[in-house]
Amino acid sequence: MEQTAFSDGPPVPPPLPGSQAALFLDLDGTLIEIAPRPDAVVVPPHLPGLLARLSTGLGGAVAIVTGRGLEVARGLTQSPPIAFAAEHGTIIQGAGAAAGVPPMPSPPSPPQAWRKAAEDFARAHPGLLLEEKRHGFVLHFRAVPELGPAATAFLEDLVQGSDFQVLPAHAAAELRPRSADKGTAVRWLMQHPPFAGRIPLFIGDDVTDEYGISACKEMGGTGYRIPRDFPGPAAVHAWLLRIADSLSA
Repeated sequence: MEQTAFSDGPPVPPPLPGSQAALFLDLDGTLIEIAPRPDAVVVPPHLPGLLARLSTGLGGAVAIVTGRGLEVARGLTQSPPIAFAAEHGTIIQGAGAAAGVPPMPSPPSPPQAWRKAAEDFARAHPGLLLEEKRHGFVLHFRAVPELGPAATAFLEDLVQGSDFQVLPAHAAAELRPRSADKGTAVRWLMQHPPFAGRIPLFIGDDVTDEYGISACKEMGGTGYRIPRDFPGPAAVHAWLLRIADSLSA
């Protein structure tokens, strides 16, 4: 199911999956456009309804797999009846047909001293934005890209010899537990109804999504990435709408 994009045009849309698919969808950069600040994103008004339609057509086998916190991700999408794997899979919660998915074992949270150090670092470097999460935090440097190397090095110094790691994101560096990623989230969900026994498909846009794509391929599914397979979120929406229409035909 891999795609071949035209060298002088937009990517060719992937073939539509069948009714036995399980969809795993990244949020920022995949379903919603990246914004200068995490709190400035604009959610297309049709997205919550589209996710609900996909859930109905796929028996609930739809999940948002995101780096966002659980409450934020649910709020942005207006809590459709699907599963959420938040903070890169460290928090998993189902709804609707996926309500029976059990939580993953709770990963560690960073020491309070690290959080205080990150607050002080961001305060000392105007333009940096600190985003707090339950099991980690992010330093965003989109407004001051020249501070990217310093912000990343600061976090890497914190995690030396610990159970945490630093991963690059869109104009950001994120500190999070080593024990969970988007791939472990996909594998966990695929062990439980309504995902178990289906063909997994992941759509994402950055390096953290490659873990989810790889997990889907290991289990006989596939994955797509912006901009290789879709030019952007609008094209993903159009493709997902075609899936929803085909499932309800």
